[in-house]
Amino acid sequence: MDIDKQRPTILLVDDEEMVLNALHRVLASSEWGLMTALSGAKALEVMARQPIALIVTDQRMPEMSGLELLSEVKRLYPETVRIVLTGYAEMDVVVKAINQGEVYRFFTKPWNNAELIETVSEVLERRRESLNQVSSFTDQLSRANLETVMALAEAIELKDHYTKGHCSRVRDYSLQMAQALNLSKTFCRDLVYASLLHDCGKIGVSEVTLNVDGPLNDDQYREVQRHPVLGFEMTSKIDYLRPASIIIRQHHERWDGTGYPDRIKAQEISLGGRIVAVADSFDAMTSSRPYRRALDFKTAVQELLDNRGTQFDGEIVDLFVSLLEGDTGIAVRADIRRRLLMVGVDHEKISKLKNSLPAARYELITAESLDEARARLDGVDMVICARQLSDGDGVGFLIDCRRLSPQIIRIMLIERQDLDALAETVNQAGLYAFMIRPLRPAEVMAMIENAFEWRRMARTLNFD
Repeated sequence: MDIDKQRPTILLVDDEEMVLNALHRVLASSEWGLMTALSGAKALEVMARQPIALIVTDQRMPEMSGLELLSEVKRLYPETVRIVLTGYAEMDVVVKAINQGEVYRFFTKPWNNAELIETVSEVLERRRESLNQVSSFTDQLSRANLETVMALAEAIELKDHYTKGHCSRVRDYSLQMAQALNLSKTFCRDLVYASLLHDCGKIGVSEVTLNVDGPLNDDQYREVQRHPVLGFEMTSKIDYLRPASIIIRQHHERWDGTGYPDRIKAQEISLGGRIVAVADSFDAMTSSRPYRRALDFKTAVQELLDNRGTQFDGEIVDLFVSLLEGDTGIAVRADIRRRLLMVGVDHEKISKLKNSLPAARYELITAESLDEARARLDGVDMVICARQLSDGDGVGFLIDCRRLSPQIIRIMLIERQDLDALAETVNQAGLYAFMIRPLRPAEVMAMIENAFEWRRMARTLNFD
């Protein structure tokens, strides 16, 4: 939720109704809402029902003093700003409370109206800015996490080169099942992490075993069976991957309890583990290996059905098969032709890039000036722009792109010596990345592929 659009609520607490009415008259404003309570207990009841941005309370009240109330508010609702009204006789108690962080400010009775209004306005503005910063940081952390997980998945596939694309396909299958079940965004996020990293434990398995050209012997099979535990041990130590680590550990468990590593069965296996087990097995069956050919679609579906209730959760199998066979369900994702606009890049580099980019998937268009680039923005999926052009600054152009067409992925081409000075450009133009000269076609291709994959997953998980 956008913090800027929330109307903060102030809670006024005093055991004297006349004082509450006076405070209400002073603080009445269209910028915030006001609520009142005649005791500390009533105030806590109000706060249990709705968020309170700021609480202003009298200190001297029966049953629960103002400072006792604010101490409880600090424990239960630490984001609520706390102000106390007090008399001079209790000043030492209030100073102690301020030093302990239980009270933000205090006012002595009788209070100064203008000063109270100014303080409340300042407090709420600072709180709004702080919450916006936290929200922005959390959003960036979520993006960084997803990008990191995708990079790790690529590393796994480099280790086991026969499984290229496997992690991404398992992710797609798993996510579509979760969405069909109307599972929460949080569950879907953890499922994406788990499905991308379900084989990360193979990093600890020898390449000799992973690349055996035929069936595994007993020792090799036992070595491969370690990968769910190794994956769990790696991911369970990372806070944001901890829920996914359970799924990673369980994706080779079986419904009948004969799987590994823990031989748990049926509902003892997490829902995520049961979903990934089906997705993983189907993709493995429909992918070729050196020692066997891929099964055709119909045969692989029948294998799933034959093993429902033994290897797999029957309900998950039925859901997956219905998605595979339905008109609006899972389908092999067709390659979409993307339009890339290269601005201010020399012709020789563009020629090399054209040769490296699959023509069926990418249309490369060029512009030598910013005016020409602006005229060609319509329908563009990605802009790669030099920092300086003959008719202006590439940074300003990319900022305009962000404002006018935020869906376009923006990348800036710079010289290596400029990198340290351009950190702010990332924030201003919302860049996905920098490309550093000289351009190497293989690196450019990898960045383009990763950028579009990142954008697709960010949109799927509402991180965008």
